[in-house]
Amino acid sequence: MMDKNMFREVVLEEFYRQLPEGYSLTVKDTVKMNDVKMTGICVTKDGSDIGRVAYVENMYESYQAGNEAPEEIVSQFMHMLIDNSAEMCNGHLFTSEDILENCSYRMANKHTNQERLQGALTKDVPGMDDIVIYPVYEVEIEGRHGTVIITDRMAEEKGLTVDQIHTAAEANTEKRVEIISLSERLGNMIGEMAPFDSPFYVTHDTASESDEATILGAPSVLSRQKEPCYIIPSSRHELLFLPKSFEMDVEKLKDLVHEVNSQVLNPEDYLSDNVYELNEGKIITHASDLGRSRQPVQE
Repeated sequence: MMDKNMFREVVLEEFYRQLPEGYSLTVKDTVKMNDVKMTGICVTKDGSDIGRVAYVENMYESYQAGNEAPEEIVSQFMHMLIDNSAEMCNGHLFTSEDILENCSYRMANKHTNQERLQGALTKDVPGMDDIVIYPVYEVEIEGRHGTVIITDRMAEEKGLTVDQIHTAAEANTEKRVEIISLSERLGNMIGEMAPFDSPFYVTHDTASESDEATILGAPSVLSRQKEPCYIIPSSRHELLFLPKSFEMDVEKLKDLVHEVNSQVLNPEDYLSDNVYELNEGKIITHASDLGRSRQPVQE
């Protein structure tokens, strides 16, 4: 079995050999938390601003755990990087009208996604750990449907500001997203299911069931929840709403959120360890510093 240094050289050579025409490869050594040095490999479509990153160290763990040859491991990671190329394309396929009519939100933790979202158009959410990025869902690219993330360069080329895109994304999100009871949500997912009592409400996005936490950046949607409640950022896939009348201790709630985040969630799905309070359409942050020590997202 190769040691890590030999494996690194073999993998880099194999990545260049397998790189498809029309794509570029960038290799960058990065020092992560606890002074851990990692080698990131980024594959981007030519002319694109943003691409996904895979780390040699993660590939080496796969190599140690199984019997796959380095070229097979590289092939799997290359497929993962290329398969998400829809998110990396440039803006030449769109007009400014296309963007404003079809853009939406996606929430991401700003402390763990800085490297991953470099180049993407973002906007801070005041008082939160999260930022908003702007996907355009279900775009057809070279015969496939995917999601394109709006980049700074794309917005600049189309003469659009982040505020214009944010306003349009909020209006588009307002049409799609609803807040429903947990009982109704599970009934929709599972099919025939007897109603049950639950204090929780959840978000439901008719366009993307992967990004249902979007309404953290959409006050107009949040304002539909009239009863004072706590917002629990269970992941980027959904939010939970717990009415304050349930009388849950906030500190215990934050501990519970942190425990689930650290033990259950995939790193890329992590949103925040904070608990938010919604009262008369306004958000109050019950801040937690538990999540600040989390590792950045590694792809």
